[in-house]
Amino acid sequence: MKIHYLGTAYSSRKHSLCDDYVRRIRAEHLANTREGYVDIAYSAVVCEHGYVYEGRGLHKRTGANGNAELNARDYAVCALLGSSGLTKPPDAMLNGLRDAIEWFRTHGSAGDWIGGHKDGYATECPGPPLYAWVKSGARRPGGSGGGSDGKYIVQAHDTLSGIARRFDLDWQELAKVNGISEPYTVYVGQELVLPESGGGTQAPPYPGRTAFVLGRRHQSVTDLDRQLVRLGFTRHHDGNGYQPGPLFTAYTRRNIADFQRSRPELSSDPDGYPGPVTWELAHTLPR
Repeated sequence: MKIHYLGTAYSSRKHSLCDDYVRRIRAEHLANTREGYVDIAYSAVVCEHGYVYEGRGLHKRTGANGNAELNARDYAVCALLGSSGLTKPPDAMLNGLRDAIEWFRTHGSAGDWIGGHKDGYATECPGPPLYAWVKSGARRPGGSGGGSDGKYIVQAHDTLSGIARRFDLDWQELAKVNGISEPYTVYVGQELVLPESGGGTQAPPYPGRTAFVLGRRHQSVTDLDRQLVRLGFTRHHDGNGYQPGPLFTAYTRRNIADFQRSRPELSSDPDGYPGPVTWELAHTLPR
């Protein structure tokens, strides 16, 4: 997911006028013969009142990320936010952006990574206030899903181990405090109590070899990708840096193989497919 803003002056308005503004953006894009847009450039647009307007929608290449490669890689969600006028996203807009993100994840096969337009393309978009929110985790405001009150509301595509890493917690302690037992499943909307102590070094349960198949998606691939980034094994990528995601690609396999070659326990057979030892070491070794 890439988050955008308008980058021009924009003033706060009544909600009844927001849909007209979205249609105006679409008309301007279609009138741009140089770009040759086939529709509004964005996958979705979110207004200050928290409403999500469908743009190109699910499973469609965007036209907003800067070039063909970036457009094919990430969805583009634009906040009706300006470089002057309305420049700070209100809470309702942030909730709407989270709604859009979760919609694309649930129904559009979007991965876990969230960035700004400027991540991968030379631009100021999405502006300092919105980009700060993106880089802080793009969480819902008011502690909902954010852990600011010692609690966390489970979001779409969350896993217990992923939540634990986000807050630097031992996943087993997180499970114990919340009475979660095998297979350690969490549900959207579930409220978790976050233990005060963190920094555990145990790995989450190994998901099995079927989680790591070239060309297939699995949440555990994102999990392992994050460990590769943490440990610095990211030299293989498609030209825009190595970014965590659920798709097990040839780049993923090569970076895993680099990690395996670096460890005496694994160097005899660095095939790039993570078994239990690779999984355990990737999660427990210090940076």
